[in-house]
Amino acid sequence: MLISPPILFPRQNNEEYAAWVMRTMSVDPRRGFPVNGVESWHGGIHIPHTDTGALANPLRAIADGVVVYASNSAPTEKRDTKPLNYDGATDNGCVLIRHEILIGEEPVLCVFYSLTMHMKQVHPEIEDKAGVTVRRGQIIGTTGMVSGQNAYHFELCSSSDMLKMLCGRDHGNLDVSVPGRVKPVYGNRYFLLPEGTAIYEGSTPYGLSASPCYVASEALYIIHEGPKTQTLHKAGDDYHLVGETAIAVDYICEPTPAVSGHTTYSEWVRVTYPGGEGWVDVSSPTVNTWTDADFPDWAGWTLVDDDTTADGQCNSATVKKAREKQDADFTRYICQFPLEWDFATFDTRFSWLKAPNVSLPEPMNEESYTALKEHAKALSFFDKLPMDTRKELTGLIWHFDPRGLMIQLQKAERRLIYSSAHGSKRKKMNDFTVDDMRYGDMSKEQIMAQGKLNRINLFGEEFKVNFFDFTKTVDEHFASMDNMAYWTAWGEYAPLIKIMLEKFRKNEGGILRHELLNKAFREHETTKQCVIKIRESIKQKLNSNNYNYLSKADYIAIKNDINQIKLPKFDNTDWFNGLGITIHDTYSTNIYLNEFEFTENQNSGFRRKKFTARLTFQIQDHFGLDVGDVNGKLFENISWFCSWFILQRYESYGFKPFINEANFSILIEG
Repeated sequence: MLISPPILFPRQNNEEYAAWVMRTMSVDPRRGFPVNGVESWHGGIHIPHTDTGALANPLRAIADGVVVYASNSAPTEKRDTKPLNYDGATDNGCVLIRHEILIGEEPVLCVFYSLTMHMKQVHPEIEDKAGVTVRRGQIIGTTGMVSGQNAYHFELCSSSDMLKMLCGRDHGNLDVSVPGRVKPVYGNRYFLLPEGTAIYEGSTPYGLSASPCYVASEALYIIHEGPKTQTLHKAGDDYHLVGETAIAVDYICEPTPAVSGHTTYSEWVRVTYPGGEGWVDVSSPTVNTWTDADFPDWAGWTLVDDDTTADGQCNSATVKKAREKQDADFTRYICQFPLEWDFATFDTRFSWLKAPNVSLPEPMNEESYTALKEHAKALSFFDKLPMDTRKELTGLIWHFDPRGLMIQLQKAERRLIYSSAHGSKRKKMNDFTVDDMRYGDMSKEQIMAQGKLNRINLFGEEFKVNFFDFTKTVDEHFASMDNMAYWTAWGEYAPLIKIMLEKFRKNEGGILRHELLNKAFREHETTKQCVIKIRESIKQKLNSNNYNYLSKADYIAIKNDINQIKLPKFDNTDWFNGLGITIHDTYSTNIYLNEFEFTENQNSGFRRKKFTARLTFQIQDHFGLDVGDVNGKLFENISWFCSWFILQRYESYGFKPFINEANFSILIEG
């Protein structure tokens, strides 16, 4: 796990991460984000708790980081009297942590601050010890009181430079005229279908209508989340739901003419449009794509920087408009205003409270204002921060609803630790443009000319034994392949070759995914050995860094180690279960690492550190033949192999090859 709530209440069985965060971080509605009850900017949220005894709930670091400032709370007698007791007893213990974490499949650095305020106690290990490193889940103190209530203040904030690193911009909306960032990439995908985009009808992508069933009359904004898509359209500054599909299975196949030259495949996604549902090719060069890493507007992300006043009153038209709506949701708002813990700017931020104002029943008198000012002084700590931190948090900075940012960042945990696309041969996923994926592209004469090992030289004269038999019918060629399957596939995985031949016979193309293929890879000896060696590589890096989260250098070293490891493939007894014939070696492989967890057990005075993580494999191979397969590999001397080549490559047949894909994951520990 990359980031977790400040109080680690147990996560229920099958509870989604987002639901867990929202359940364990309930908010006092009077002290929410981004404004409090008197329309003043509020940089965090107040989280109530039920502690009443001496043993308060432990508060923990939400992610790895470095303590910038930590100060214990004043004694109880001071908490209960002025200036801390302004409108109820208030603890002033606080911890400010600077977090640097990696996000995305190919990770980049993300930096932000977390502040926990109104703590009853600060842990002695970090109190007054700036520069101390803390790990996610480490206890930093206990919950306290604010305004006479059992609650604590929690906020996340960053500078403009940090925000640019995090979401690619520090002003305005996402620029939809250009595609999303190359790095980082994580989470859901988002598409913009411009006006004029064609959408096609069909219950499945195998039989799409020849002409579009709908041509977009306005831009449509798509959210692709797991097995569903949502379609929205924009009216003014607001997005409105058009509809959603319950099952939006991607269909990846050879590139259409409109896409060819731009990408190696077409990807058809089912979407709703005004009046119906249909399929759209999101690989089209006219369709831009983003991920959660780009914080798209139509996912709810809003950067608010339209309050140009110097005071701390919320004068943002964006926020005020949103607050007019019933059940306004600000969890994905990112708002720019000053840090509230700088006492030197108090009068600039709060003198508006003394003037007539629609946000107050009546203006504050001087006595009340002075009492509030003294209360703020007792809580402020900005002048005690290191100079570098003050530079980063001076002036207008960016504030998040902690729950929204935490849910977002947890999506960024998965790492791509190996990709064949980055190797010397650049073997990409979904590559329908290589030679073994071509079909119907050769004449009879061209096919008959193939073969190197089917030629015999007798007394200076060359004779050719040709197994490319054009006297056979299509059915006879398939019968030859069926006969091959009968004699070469036995056991548990024998059905796979029949499934593949049936797909080839249907002339569907695309990608074949099957749970039996996943199982065959997952349980294969080459996979087991590969996993053992990857686990040892990870364990070695963790031993070297004292079991901290892996750094960029660690990930590079792991990739280099995997380059020396034999990847999963079917190359031993698989000649007798059909997999050696149909797959054998593989074309492209991606390996991901996520769900990283550390545990520490103490036994007989010794502390033993362990880790658990999940390796996820995506493996593809091509059920297709290239010209090299029938020139020098002996296959040109096997009749059923020649039948396969004719069925695929002969211009009068052109049966489409396809990609076999396995997806499986394995839990590792060490």
